[in-house]
Amino acid sequence: MRGLRILIIDNSIFFQDTCTRELAQRLPAGSLLEKAGDPVEARNKIGLFRPNLILLNFSLAVITVDGNMFLPLLVSRHPKLPVISYGLLPGSRNTALNMGAAEYLPKPGPEKNSAAFFDQLAKLICSCPPERNAASGQEQMVGPGAIVTREVWHAAMVPPAAPRSPGAAPEPKTFPTPRPDTRIIAIGSSTGGTEALSAILTQLRPPLPGIVVVQHIPPMFSRLLSQRLNEECVLTIKEGASGDEVQPDHVYIAPGNHHMTVRCHEGRIYLDCRPGPPVHSCCPSVDVLFDSIASQIGARALGVILTGMGRDGAAGLLHMRQQGALTLGQDQATSVVYGMPKAAFDLGAVMQQVPLPGLAGAISRLVR
Repeated sequence: MRGLRILIIDNSIFFQDTCTRELAQRLPAGSLLEKAGDPVEARNKIGLFRPNLILLNFSLAVITVDGNMFLPLLVSRHPKLPVISYGLLPGSRNTALNMGAAEYLPKPGPEKNSAAFFDQLAKLICSCPPERNAASGQEQMVGPGAIVTREVWHAAMVPPAAPRSPGAAPEPKTFPTPRPDTRIIAIGSSTGGTEALSAILTQLRPPLPGIVVVQHIPPMFSRLLSQRLNEECVLTIKEGASGDEVQPDHVYIAPGNHHMTVRCHEGRIYLDCRPGPPVHSCCPSVDVLFDSIASQIGARALGVILTGMGRDGAAGLLHMRQQGALTLGQDQATSVVYGMPKAAFDLGAVMQQVPLPGLAGAISRLVR
């Protein structure tokens, strides 16, 4: 059996990595593995990765999305895509099957041997007839016995670099000069952003200025994302709220359906989070946050734009740079969707493009 493309949907990055590693030792050669941390990211990954089988943590299966629980919604939108669910409670099996799962597997607790679980999971995957998607070209990159993760399959999907727009500011050959008086770091992201944020924030260490983040995400998922990242990071991470004072070594993620802005009062920085009309069809909007930082804080800020579809954040990042702020953008090769970073780069808003694995180090160097 060749050509399996498995999407693992789990809100624990630790279990995502463990599952990927364990299945890599058990699945047939040529299998491809991808990970998503929440239903929003999963929806985007299904379109990009085109899996032919999904593994789903049952705790996410029962989350409400668009008025429906996620598992039945997933099954209704992709009726030919088998879903194998797993969870800590053996009694959840009947519920999962009634909701449309092809199978449910009890997951062992941390004190139990997990090898038998992954053995059984691999057998279920191989015995479950997968949806047959059209060949995507990734199989051509796979050698005997190889298991390919996102870094490899994404390289096959990235189109050649497009020429920059006429008149755009040239990309500098040297890294921007560090600015230790930076008061705030602002990050904007969309498609693929939850994974990118996790990769960056888990690597950052104090001391750092306060960090404010807009990730295109619905209500409730912004809180879940904040809670998950707070468990994984040294920095303190929370969902932003109006009146929060932006503190060093803290990260504030904009709540879904609320634009997040900053305001300065008596030398301190505070957040305002309010509902408002969508900007670029998005609420929260990266442009709204970046514009407020350009107006309120000016040069003593660092703006970072990450993977995402569309152009939200490009004009706001340019506004920040025009006020003297430092700016970074994720590069094309490591972006799940090179839309927002490209739009900002083409405008001349990005001082330096950096691969995702280097962004945490770049941020730290610039503000220290």
